[in-house]
Amino acid sequence: MKARIAPLGPGEELIDAEIFHALYSKISDELPRSSEPRTEPRRLPPPDKPKLSWSEVRASTKDVASRSAAVRPLRKGPHLPAPARPPSAATAAALEAEIDRSTHRLHVARLAVHLARAYVSAAALFRLHRGVIHGVCGEGVAHCGEQLLFPSDLTTPFAEVVASQKPVRCLAPQDGLGARVLAMLGRDSVQEIAVVPVVIQGRIVGLLYADNGAEALADASFAALQAVATRLAKAYERLILARKQDPLAPPALSTEGPAGARNGALAPPET
Repeated sequence: MKARIAPLGPGEELIDAEIFHALYSKISDELPRSSEPRTEPRRLPPPDKPKLSWSEVRASTKDVASRSAAVRPLRKGPHLPAPARPPSAATAAALEAEIDRSTHRLHVARLAVHLARAYVSAAALFRLHRGVIHGVCGEGVAHCGEQLLFPSDLTTPFAEVVASQKPVRCLAPQDGLGARVLAMLGRDSVQEIAVVPVVIQGRIVGLLYADNGAEALADASFAALQAVATRLAKAYERLILARKQDPLAPPALSTEGPAGARNGALAPPET
């Protein structure tokens, strides 16, 4: 039986337990639901993963490997670019003219390497400074920067050129420091290499490296590389003379030559 609730009259008191209980029940039913304690949703356990036997795992692995091999065959060795084709007369003349008028030392070096690359698969330029050969720049090679350096007096085709001041054309070295240098260049699978000196006033200031990938160097390409080295030497000398006339120009590199012949010698600009 639900009691009737009404305002208290004069002199009346709320002392009836039944009325108090009815009033309390009504108020508690009308409280907003937000005041009710929140209950966390029940989380179901993750479904059990199917267990594979070792033979099933091996079978699935072989299947994935076979599909991957079908889509992308594995490379068996370093990729060597195809032998280069000689540039047209107009292209070669434009590059030579740019080398002759360029006023920036590194720009000259890169132009010379780009011109040499037109005759071979890969070309790189090194500078010689105080008995150490330093990388400058290259095209078609994996790495040829200042971090690539090695002594000029150890047995390599580069050392042979430094000692004789004559260009060298030979089979790629298969061991020793020469092989390690080619590996740094990413050219350890080539057939034949060429190293041409860059000479200023009888002193070697740089070395031009080139190869033609898996094919031998052509006689015409070897002659073209020597012409590139000669043009580069003239461009270096021009920049050195400009440096002497303008003290604010970039500093030049010291040269490397026979003992006692370094003082007062011209040097290529620093790269």
